[in-house]
Amino acid sequence: MTRQRVLVISTMRDEGPHLLEWVAHTRAAGADDILVFSNDCTDCTDVLLDALAAGGALTHVRNTPPEGRTPQWSALKQAADHPLTRAADWIAVLDCDEFINLRGALRSFHALIAAVPGADAIVLPWRLFGHAGHLARPDGLTIDSYTRAISPTALYPPLSRFFKTLYRREAMQKPGVHRPKQRKGAVPAWVDGSGRPLDRAMAGDDGRIMLWGAPLATDLVQLNHYSVRSVHDFLLKRGRGLPNHTDKPVDLTYWIERNFNCEEDASIARMAPATRAELARLSALPGVAAAQAASDRLGQAALQAALAQPDTVALMGRLVLAAGSTPPDDALARELVRTFRRASA
Repeated sequence: MTRQRVLVISTMRDEGPHLLEWVAHTRAAGADDILVFSNDCTDCTDVLLDALAAGGALTHVRNTPPEGRTPQWSALKQAADHPLTRAADWIAVLDCDEFINLRGALRSFHALIAAVPGADAIVLPWRLFGHAGHLARPDGLTIDSYTRAISPTALYPPLSRFFKTLYRREAMQKPGVHRPKQRKGAVPAWVDGSGRPLDRAMAGDDGRIMLWGAPLATDLVQLNHYSVRSVHDFLLKRGRGLPNHTDKPVDLTYWIERNFNCEEDASIARMAPATRAELARLSALPGVAAAQAASDRLGQAALQAALAQPDTVALMGRLVLAAGSTPPDDALARELVRTFRRASA
């Protein structure tokens, strides 16, 4: 059988502290191509991406979104016609805080695809990981340092049931943030993170970006979502904003809805040796170490500038006090969702 070519598309702004590990992990998981769009970087993220591109680790496009279009949707519009997209057999759109976590004997995107013959789209279920008590950024890797997560049975908040998608390019029309846009009239074959077929109603609805009502299906794959990381990382995230919902505040509410430290989950550790080996290789590429050092200096300066602002220091204290959210039990979760739906009707 011909090897399936896998492309990962991402959008980045000021991700200098984390992008090298993310690229290493994504490549170690077998991504054949990584297409990164950067915009308005102030911490040398774009310089670091250029160095990685020169070393053959990825393809970097500097993106200037047109008026009225968010950076992520602007990037995806360009990605739809990019040569790497046309050459890909399978595609996933992932952010720099989303790490693929393959289960059991699976070690690559290609093994995951082979495990679900006949599928056109594979759900990559989010699992929300909290800050694990870190005020400052830890010295270790993300996958080593953040091992506390939400319970896999939690039904609230509903965003804990969001997913991304690994999909067969020929079965879909174009990339989307959580799931691809489908061809008109077509209903591709979707499977969940355990390889089980999903019903036609869900598969045929481009607007469905969450699987709600049952425990997470992650027998084959899980997407570790490190959306908060340390308190200091979160303050920097607040400064750079979000690539899709640019008007959405990164504030205490955002933290509370994502900072879950309920259970230990170190299952991604089985992928760590390959990630570390690739990270060492990438770090030795010409220009990468210098760009990383420059990014670290700029990031530290941005943090110190933020901590000179009283409102930021006040927020930092509240983040520390909100040390970890606890999801409600199933009955209360369902009642909260019903109440919200009634209020929104």
